[in-house]
Amino acid sequence: MTETTTQTTAPETTAEETPALPEALGARRIAGLLSDHIGQQVTAADVDELVAGQHLVAVDSYKGWPLYATAAALALDEDLVRGVVAERLAWEAASVPRDAAAERIGWHWRDIERMGAEGRITLGKGRRYLITDLEALAAEADGEQYITAQAAADVLEIRHPADWRYVEAAGWITPADTYEREVGRHRTVTVALYRLADVRAVRDMPGVDWESVRGLPKGTVSPLREYAALAPTRSAVVKGFAQALADRHDTTVWAWNSPYSGGWELDWERVEDGPTEDEVRRELLADPAAATYASEITLCPAWGEVTRTARELLQPDTAVILDTETTDLDGQTIEVAVIDAATGKKLMDTLVKPTEPISDGARWVHGITDEMVADARPFEKVLPRLRKVTKGKIICAYSSAFDRRIVLGDVKRAGKKPLHLEPEDSWYCLMEAYRRWVGAFRWLRLGGSHRALGDCESARKVLIRMSQGRGTTFTPTPPAPGDPVAGPPAGSVIAAVAVPDA
Repeated sequence: MTETTTQTTAPETTAEETPALPEALGARRIAGLLSDHIGQQVTAADVDELVAGQHLVAVDSYKGWPLYATAAALALDEDLVRGVVAERLAWEAASVPRDAAAERIGWHWRDIERMGAEGRITLGKGRRYLITDLEALAAEADGEQYITAQAAADVLEIRHPADWRYVEAAGWITPADTYEREVGRHRTVTVALYRLADVRAVRDMPGVDWESVRGLPKGTVSPLREYAALAPTRSAVVKGFAQALADRHDTTVWAWNSPYSGGWELDWERVEDGPTEDEVRRELLADPAAATYASEITLCPAWGEVTRTARELLQPDTAVILDTETTDLDGQTIEVAVIDAATGKKLMDTLVKPTEPISDGARWVHGITDEMVADARPFEKVLPRLRKVTKGKIICAYSSAFDRRIVLGDVKRAGKKPLHLEPEDSWYCLMEAYRRWVGAFRWLRLGGSHRALGDCESARKVLIRMSQGRGTTFTPTPPAPGDPVAGPPAGSVIAAVAVPDA
């Protein structure tokens, strides 16, 4: 008799196991997770709404971005999430974003923002405007929109600027607002805006022969000239003073018409034997035309100091720009890049092997994995090159407090001396400088690639932008043949023509 033994073996698993989810994710990743879970598209805005309703709570953060527990997100009631999505979709169907709102009723986008700020139209989530309010506004508030000088001239059917400048010089109309518009890559101009109803009132003024003005060929003297006082506008006076200051002291001057205060702000490059703030103020008060507007001109605003510093940092062999990517907010360096501030030349760009794993939150931001740094050099091997490319230079970083803390922490763990990397005055924070330059009170996002080299390059663009000053740049005018080299003495009257504030 043959004894048979039957052996049962478990079948081999061939399907790939689903990778474990990170413990916490950012809003965009949580939205994707919820979309798969409920079978309906969920957006980061929906996640923000769930957070606002205290259905989700941030459990961590990475570089200022909140992270939410994946388990808590998956445990949310599906009907609750669908309700939030439905509310967003309903609002989006009943509203439009700013530019679409402006196009819908033929207004300038600045009018839409102004009416929203005044509560004339409903401004809701996603900075969208209620369509029914817009349609009512177009009928009820006709004439309250702001238009440019060119558009105003078109309403009057006259030439711009040949005829329009005399309308302003006659005192018939004044700008209701101004804004700065970029011209090219390196400067801005102040654009005046006028209330449409005020322009229509000018058109209906009695005693003005508008028909004699309309349809005149280019180059014809305007009949409106007889109404104009021909006094220079504030813009012409300030810009004339700025140009004279540049010529007199052979220096660069910036003049900016602030849309926040409505006044002008003036600053200048500091040069050897150049004027001090007190000297410029005396020159301002000694100029009969400019002195009229002295109370509306601010000298040496905060952005001027930042601009001068930025220009110094862009000088050859002066500064470098550094950025790090890390295992976590208080972790270790896993990538470091340094570029020359003046030229943008790459000085180093390398991955670094840490002694701890990369956190899920950090990996979701910069995309660097543990496998990518497994064969990289440790920090102590990278440090000599880092010291070399930063020695004798100001180290600029978009968040210098963060990058300095990370670098010094790695130096300490490596048992090395920080040398010139340690003093706080060796570092310069571009983010804090940019906040002062813009006049903001909040953290300003860099908008880089979240990789070290890309963030260095983005930070350099910020530095270059700050170095260009604000408003209009005035440089010394080369003397014409036969003209004296020296400019007019301080206090002399600078001739100005009547032109619109533009």
